[in-house]
Amino acid sequence: MASVNIGQKLREARLQMNMSLDELQQITKIQKRYLMEIEENNFDSMPGTFYVRAFIRQYASAVNLDGEELINHFDGKDLPEETEAATEYQTLEESRLQIYEEEHDNRLLKSLPAIILSLFGLAIAIVVFYIMWQDQKANPIIEPPASSIVVERSSEESSSVESTSTEPPESSSSEPEQSSTTESSKEKQAVVTYQNEANRIVNMTATDVPKPGKFSFTATTGNCWVGVIINGAYMFQSTIPAGQTQEYEIPADVTSLTIALGASEYIDMKLNGQSILFNPNNTGIGERNIILTLAYQQ
Repeated sequence: MASVNIGQKLREARLQMNMSLDELQQITKIQKRYLMEIEENNFDSMPGTFYVRAFIRQYASAVNLDGEELINHFDGKDLPEETEAATEYQTLEESRLQIYEEEHDNRLLKSLPAIILSLFGLAIAIVVFYIMWQDQKANPIIEPPASSIVVERSSEESSSVESTSTEPPESSSSEPEQSSTTESSKEKQAVVTYQNEANRIVNMTATDVPKPGKFSFTATTGNCWVGVIINGAYMFQSTIPAGQTQEYEIPADVTSLTIALGASEYIDMKLNGQSILFNPNNTGIGERNIILTLAYQQ
């Protein structure tokens, strides 16, 4: 299936970083026995092909290798042949485009005399119409009447017309009033603030949190693992596939919790729609433990 020894390449990268399998398990949240199977290329013992690809990506990310390249080797893709095929396709498209342009130019040259004759005929028609219009203007067919008829109105009719003057109706312009209650009813959004980080433990605060507080976890370009710890116990934990989102509602009156992340570079977190920027200083990839202190809206 694979053109290179994927397991050996991953194991060599791990040893170069002086990283044990236990440490790698903590970073990737992958069970140690699966990590050993990957290094031995025993992919058939995995739960399925989806998990094999996900585990290879997470392992490669933890040891600073290109996970997508290893996945291509796992799938047996031959990149040089694809490049050559793309080049041939591009050459074929350019040839077709050149033939089309040559045919289009030839048709244009053949139709050029007909276009010139049409324009010449249109110019003649415009000149003839202009001459006829000037002649008709100089000698009109219907002569204007020699005398004008004056109609006199009686004094009664004129007085009645003057007395029936209509006044324009008063325009009642009522501008729509803007309701101040509508603006005041807009719900405040939570304010999430980064405090500091030490040894992959991040301290953050969230104020003006609406009730109930709700997290949304979205895996971006790779799989990630998320756990929510309250009072020392996992209340939520899940492996989220790339491109999917999972939500968790915070229990009432909880003012402090911990969010445990594996492969944190692939996670996008929000609290009631507000982004949680837990790594603003780009201090690295891998696992994170975020201690979040909550203050709710009054």
